[in-house]
Amino acid sequence: MAVSQKRKRTTLKKLERKSQMRHRPNPEKWFYSFIPFKVSTGGVAPLIPLLTMELGGGPREVGIVNAVGSFASMLGGLFWGKLSDRLNRRKVFLVTGFLGTALSTFLFALARSVSSVIFANALYTFFIAATVPIPVLIITKAFRLEDWDYEIGRFNEICGWAWVLGLVVGFVLSHLLPLRWIFAVLGLIGLLSAPWGMRTIKEVPLHLSRKILGVYAGYVVEKFRYLPNFITHLPRLSTNGFGGLYLSTFLFWFGAMLYFTQFPVLLKVRGFGASMLYLMSIGNSAVSAYMYARVGKRVKAKGGYRTLKLGLLLRGLSFLLLTFATFITGPLFPVLAFISYFLAGYTWAFIGISTTTVISRFAPPGKKGTLIGAYNLVSSLGAVAGNLTSGFIVSLLGLTGNFALASAFIFLSLLPIARLRG
Repeated sequence: MAVSQKRKRTTLKKLERKSQMRHRPNPEKWFYSFIPFKVSTGGVAPLIPLLTMELGGGPREVGIVNAVGSFASMLGGLFWGKLSDRLNRRKVFLVTGFLGTALSTFLFALARSVSSVIFANALYTFFIAATVPIPVLIITKAFRLEDWDYEIGRFNEICGWAWVLGLVVGFVLSHLLPLRWIFAVLGLIGLLSAPWGMRTIKEVPLHLSRKILGVYAGYVVEKFRYLPNFITHLPRLSTNGFGGLYLSTFLFWFGAMLYFTQFPVLLKVRGFGASMLYLMSIGNSAVSAYMYARVGKRVKAKGGYRTLKLGLLLRGLSFLLLTFATFITGPLFPVLAFISYFLAGYTWAFIGISTTTVISRFAPPGKKGTLIGAYNLVSSLGAVAGNLTSGFIVSLLGLTGNFALASAFIFLSLLPIARLRG
């Protein structure tokens, strides 16, 4: 009789646990609130340089628009990080970022001059900065320590494919609507993240800690235009043995921005419009999203520096391919341009994950926050300098000279880390 009652209690406990698991809230549920936001920002990214050129801007103006956007995102990261520290909240900043970014998207549709595009882009990237560091911190609160890398990688995967979806949506809209109307539609899509986030993001008092930010291999900072929104405190420029990596990082981002800032200009000069840029961006971003998890496994097997060197070498070659493509006319040009842009996306996973891994693994425990902050500051300076300089280089050396220099700087970025191992 006693054994029967014991079995009955055990069965009831099992049923109770199953019922609890069925009704347990999914801790990843809030990840999906980023989908409309990423669809919107992914679709908008190729349009900003095209709008600048439509309003009479040239290579120099495109570079200035991007430089101001990168600088505004850096200031935004500092502003939102300090404010988060003071108010000790997270949900309000994500929702504010969603709303501010969506509303700023409408400003592009209203722009009537290059200066108004500069203003809209500054405001746009400033609000994007509010959405970047918080997700990592939420994950560190919601999941166990051993699951952090996986969940951060999972969040990146969802956002990466949502970005690709945004490019596909933009491509379709480019055949149906004028440029300004595409901004308006994408802005409306972005607005959906605000109510979605209000429902799914749980508010827990949270203090932003630089010791947490940016030290996990699974986290990849948003690439190209919106790097580096991850500075949440003004960091001290401390090298602590990473001087070679920092110099390599600065050279890499300087060269990368020479390439990415002027790539839409090259397509425009060759007679291609939004559709071609969207197609190439889809290939670029899709291969990045596909490679994140695979490169993470490679880093564990081969080491961070070895993976980083391979990524830089391949990217330098991809930039060099575009340099040669500028001498070619006819149908072969877009093929070579696509291959170059595709390889640039392929190599981003190698570079983004390996640099984060190197710092997280080799930095002293008490200095990881300071060193990752310094890394992002160096990235910021390289991105701003590359964006700002690219237009002046084009005016002096032409587009061919600009892309040749971009390739040269990527190859130069290999030198400071040539002897580093691990």
